[in-house]
Amino acid sequence: LQMDEKRSTAFFRIFQESLTNVIRHAQAKNVAITLRRDGSNVLLTIEDNGKGIAPNELANPRSVGILGMKERAASFNGEVNVIGVQGKGTTVRVRIPLAEHP
Repeated sequence: LQMDEKRSTAFFRIFQESLTNVIRHAQAKNVAITLRRDGSNVLLTIEDNGKGIAPNELANPRSVGILGMKERAASFNGEVNVIGVQGKGTTVRVRIPLAEHP
């Protein structure tokens, strides 16, 4: 999978923040990670089986890590979706378009 350095760094930082959140908050025993290309997009999915992030935690203005992930992806016209299910875990889905190649 080839991408420019800025996108690569954005994926790395989002991935790093996601794993930091799992370690600090999720109380998870397992984490599944996939990174794949889907047409002109790169998709990263991080799923844990922890306690699940609550909607009020997602909306908390002090959740700067999640906000930072969303801003990084948005700078490339991408997106980050975080979905938590209480007692079942949290899924982070990242989609960032690849740079156009001549």
